[in-house]
Formats: sequence, C-alpha cells, structure tokens
Amino acid sequence: MTLFDGTRLAALDTETTGLDPAQGHGLVEVACIALDGGEIGETWSTLVNPGQLIPKEATAVHGITDEMVRDAPGPAVVAAELEQRCADRTLVFHNVAFDLPFLDALLRRGGRGSLLHPVVDTLGLARGLFGQGGNSLGALATRFGLPAEAAHRALGDALTTARLLLKLAARWESERGVRTVVELAAASQDALRLTSRRPRAG
Repeated sequence: MTLFDGTRLAALDTETTGLDPAQGHGLVEVACIALDGGEIGETWSTLVNPGQLIPKEATAVHGITDEMVRDAPGPAVVAAELEQRCADRTLVFHNVAFDLPFLDALLRRGGRGSLLHPVVDTLGLARGLFGQGGNSLGALATRFGLPAEAAHRALGDALTTARLLLKLAARWESERGVRTVVELAAASQDALRLTSRRPRAG
C-alpha cells in the first residue's frame, strides 16, 4: 500500500482501573504494536502496577486482578519503555480520547513528557466511512473479518487496531483519495470532531 511506504507507526491500547485519569484511575496494562511500511512488526505489552486496588467492575471487563499486577512494573519503568517504543512514530488508537489521557498520566508519573505525536484514530476513520453507529472495535473486527484476539486485553485490542487501520486506510486511499499518513490522521480527527461524543472506552 503506497500510503504507508516508508512510514513508522505504533498502534496502542490500554486497560485501566476506571474511566477517567482525572478521577485518579490508572493503567493496569498497555500494549504497543509496531507498523513499519504497512506491515505489523514487533509487539510489546506489559501489566502495570497502578498503585491502587482494581475495582471489581474493572476486573469484570478486562479480567486483570490485583494479584496479577502485584509484581508488575510501576509507572517509571513502563513509561521509559513506552517512550522508547513510540519514538518517531505516528500513533494509532481506536478512540484516542480514552487511551491518550491515561498514557499521558502514566508518563507524568514516570517523570516523562506527554506523547505529542501525530495520531490516527481508527474510530474516526470508521465514522468517516460508515457513519456514527456500530463502530466499536469488536464490531469493526467482525465487519472486516479480522482474526479473533482476546478482547479487552491491551495486546489483543492493539493488534486488532493495527489490522483495522490497514483495512480502513485502504478504503480511504481508494475511495477518498488519501495519499499520506498525515492526510489520514487529519481525516480521522476531522471525522471525530464532526461526530463528537463524550469519550468512552473503545
């Protein structure tokens, strides 16, 4: 796909203790999938010790328990690794409004700066093509026949986001004339602005 020639991207996903880092909720898992030249490359994921108990309602979603994160690395260790893996890459999310504030909070706790990278949001790309409804990550994975992954776990959802990006980008390239990742990022953000809703987990 010419759109991705020579590009370096990273698809990311998070699992958390709640819905809002401003309310003190934190990360319990993060994953990063390298996309180089339109090919899925190295994968990385880690549990994160959030320094707080995980509410039962959060565990009911992702299955991550206090015992699972007890010996997991803390924010400083994870932030350093995350920063390195995202360096010089355009970031890809499904619903960036949910994930990025949690990642920025993690980086701050780890003594790092925010991720000021260009962002492609697959939720925006999907809304731009299909309208506002039915664009959850799971629904889109089914629509495009993507391989089944562990839903609501960071690695599985990040892999699905990476694969979804390639499918959606092909449509934007052939149907909308998008030719670069910069244009793709702008299109995704424009679609989100036109269909803005209160952020929620993707």
